[in-house]
Amino acid sequence: MATEEALIPIDIQCNKLVDWLVDRRHCNIKWQMAAEVVKEKISNALQDMPNTEEMQKLLKGSCFHYFKCVKIVSVLKDTEKESKNIFGMYSSKRMKDWQEIVKLYEKENLHLAELSSRLLRNLNYEIPAIKRQKAKCHQIQEESRKKIQDCVRNTQEVKRHYSEECKKVGIVGKNVQRELLELVRDLPKEFDDIAAQCKDLYPVLEYYIAFVEFSLGSNSFSDEILLLLRHLSTLGNTTVYQWRTGNLPDKILKEDSLKDKNIKEEESEEIDWGISFDPDPVEDAVIDFDVSTEDLGIVLETTGCGKEQDNGFEILNKDDMQSWDIEEVSVAEVPNGSKLDSTEKVATGDDALSVLEFVKTRNQFVNELLELTGFLSQRLAETHCESDVLSINQFQEAPPILQLTSSCELESMLVQVTSVYNSLTSNRMTQLCRILDSPKFVERVADTLSRRLALTKKYENQVSVHEVSSHEATTELNLLHPKLALLVDECKEWKQLVEKEISKRYKDRPVHLMGAINLL
Repeated sequence: MATEEALIPIDIQCNKLVDWLVDRRHCNIKWQMAAEVVKEKISNALQDMPNTEEMQKLLKGSCFHYFKCVKIVSVLKDTEKESKNIFGMYSSKRMKDWQEIVKLYEKENLHLAELSSRLLRNLNYEIPAIKRQKAKCHQIQEESRKKIQDCVRNTQEVKRHYSEECKKVGIVGKNVQRELLELVRDLPKEFDDIAAQCKDLYPVLEYYIAFVEFSLGSNSFSDEILLLLRHLSTLGNTTVYQWRTGNLPDKILKEDSLKDKNIKEEESEEIDWGISFDPDPVEDAVIDFDVSTEDLGIVLETTGCGKEQDNGFEILNKDDMQSWDIEEVSVAEVPNGSKLDSTEKVATGDDALSVLEFVKTRNQFVNELLELTGFLSQRLAETHCESDVLSINQFQEAPPILQLTSSCELESMLVQVTSVYNSLTSNRMTQLCRILDSPKFVERVADTLSRRLALTKKYENQVSVHEVSSHEATTELNLLHPKLALLVDECKEWKQLVEKEISKRYKDRPVHLMGAINLL
């Protein structure tokens, strides 16, 4: 029976280990107060320790417990053997302090209660907290990785949109404002190319005029049909002055509204007006205008001669002024301040712009193209429909140009008109025309593109922030790994020590601690 009883294991739930020891009177219920006394003595004893390699290894670890104190005493037996007397007692204070600590631990099995309590604390709090911290670090790493991917993707997307917007306008995008202004300065050449395309539209214009005259039965409105398109197809992209008056200007005074818009120069605080001041002016200084008094008809008298005198000038009466002959000269003033003969034909302001540069005439030209496009589309749809007797009879008296023009020719006309319309209303041309009409618009376009490009810097900064966050999480993980491994090893060691100590009190019966400790 005794042999069978010795083989029966003792299973103890790990969470109830301390209560199990107290309930079976192995430990005192007030063991915590005694443990505080022991901790204070250990703290004092650590102030004076031998500096040996073996002792340094023992002092490492998360905490001190009974079994570590026993090992310290065994090491001190070698280092303090010279203080041993003939009775086998040690006179060294170090040895006495640690022997006292060991005895206090052994009193009422204090070491079992304390080690069991630390084992439960590691299992229930320390290890789960480190695992949660590791899980949080892994989560930060994963989130940072995803956010970095999103930022990189967004950066590429923004750069792609920026490149597309620049391509639509026709610039590279390195210096947006300067490149836009350079394009606008080349805009007159493009307007001339569009005007050259309009020359190919003259047959279309003749067809449209013939159709209107035939439909109305009168040619009284022929001169009012597509006036601007007719002008461009015959004379090209002339000035607004020539379009408005029908005469070529003798001079064109055109102001460059985009001048120096793309150059930012530093201006000095002081403005040099080209005037120098003499610090010591001469009171009797005379200004020589290089004009003689005889040329101006002014008579200077030095003595009185019966008329009023004032500083040497002769004061004339109203009757004396009637003999003067003043020749009126008609002059015209131009914006630069010079005087021109009124008979000279000068184009200034809006009149100095070309027809396609001036916003009103350009919009009128676009409307005329739309009118012509709508007409050709409708006419093409009518030719594709089945002809009835009424339409056949109606066009018997039409001009030859209307009867002989086939649907293929109409399609070709529509393609030509659409090509000119698209050339003038493309996104790039629209942006450039807006800049031409309002120079401040270039600043808005440049600002819009710069804001889009600034998003790339924002995303790049976010990438840097997430990379730093991921690096910090990795560093923390590297610190947590050895800490967790140390706690797990200590818990496994303490489990074996506690089981062995409890087994001694039950005639070496096997003792098993059950619960979470077996999942480490």
